[in-house]
Amino acid sequence: MSTDSLEFQEEKAKPITGQAVSVNMLKGGVGKSLLALNLADRLSQHGHDVLFMDLDPNGHITESLGYHDVFEDPTHDLTNIVIHEYGEFDEYIFPTGWEWDFVPASVKLSTLESELSDNSITLLKKNFTQPLLNDGKYDYIIMDGGGEWSHIAKAAYGAAGRTIIPIPPGDMNRAGFKRTYKRVVDKMPEQMDFKILAIVPNMISEYLKHDKADRRLIESLNHSEQFSRYLPSFARIPSEDWDAIDAGEMDPPKPGLRKNSTLENALEEENMPFGRYLEKQDSVSQNDRKTLNHLDELVRIVEQEGVANE
Repeated sequence: MSTDSLEFQEEKAKPITGQAVSVNMLKGGVGKSLLALNLADRLSQHGHDVLFMDLDPNGHITESLGYHDVFEDPTHDLTNIVIHEYGEFDEYIFPTGWEWDFVPASVKLSTLESELSDNSITLLKKNFTQPLLNDGKYDYIIMDGGGEWSHIAKAAYGAAGRTIIPIPPGDMNRAGFKRTYKRVVDKMPEQMDFKILAIVPNMISEYLKHDKADRRLIESLNHSEQFSRYLPSFARIPSEDWDAIDAGEMDPPKPGLRKNSTLENALEEENMPFGRYLEKQDSVSQNDRKTLNHLDELVRIVEQEGVANE
């Protein structure tokens, strides 16, 4: 089934291309890799030339997409071009069957980590991502920068200058978000023009009428003067609706990116992005349709460098 009929439909301005975007939070298990992969794929489906970079040393996406040999190849070492400035871009970029290109992770990311320093935040941008964008080879570069505070993660943030932050429910995840904001956003030099494009409540599973972690996350973000402006429309709840929800006067909405087994199984079992998996199905469930529409809204946010009416 074609996903053309599933795409998020709205009148849009001309996309702002030439961007690199990191999808990251300084904590593992928040769904950043899956979100980064599917954002890259949906950008491609919207007609853009896209490069997806797996900079997570665990290589989960790389392995799941079938690049195990590259992951284990000691010659696939970004250190050469990022630090020592030799080699060609094409040595590290692989085509995929989905109209976008891919830089797989490898065991040699540990070497890149050891040779980067606190003062080398701009090297990945200077020697890899920016030349590719300047040449017009790609409209967008999407990066999965790993879930821990490391030199690679810092370099990915610096190379992007734009970030989307997924945050699932739970106190540890909220602490990870606060850590990300303090260590990354607050510390970025002003000349880098670093910007949060969106904060995405992710892996949501509970109804908002329950006093559980899902509710606390969604409510706190919506009520935050500092962070509510970064919420996509699918994560926003007007202030007047909260009392109506609690009074039973309206059905509880289901905001955020919901936990979706099809989204996960498309990669884990079929080794492909979510949208490509749906194309092969005879029918698409309402939940899967909604998830795809939410991903396409994130595409619009990337294209416009932020949430509308921020």
